[in-house]
Amino acid sequence: MFRFDHIHLRAADPGAMAAFFTRLFGAEATPEGRPGRHILRLDGQLLLIAPSNPDFPAAPGPAFPHLGLEHIGLGVEDLDAACAALRAKGAEITVGPMQAGPGFRLAFVRGPEGVMVELLERRPQHDPC
Repeated sequence: MFRFDHIHLRAADPGAMAAFFTRLFGAEATPEGRPGRHILRLDGQLLLIAPSNPDFPAAPGPAFPHLGLEHIGLGVEDLDAACAALRAKGAEITVGPMQAGPGFRLAFVRGPEGVMVELLERRPQHDPC
């Protein structure tokens, strides 16, 4: 009945937000047609980035961590390699890499305007028998 459609981010600088996702994570940009708006595709998912609506001024984002939609999670095969590649591109890794539980490790990347992206490496658990 329901299917995932998109994530919509509002940004004071939509161009910088779009550049963050294209440069660091390989999101593909599609022209949107309206000034200040960006349409990106990341692993087949739609990410819309727009400026603040002048009729409904936006407040700055809350501090991390917070209640509500807190971060965007991206899966990776090799967390250490992903973090090294992102650091080489100038990314700010704010948490990790760290073991977060049996079979998974994580790290967090801080983006423009406090947007957080979690990198998650899942490893299958093996039965010792």
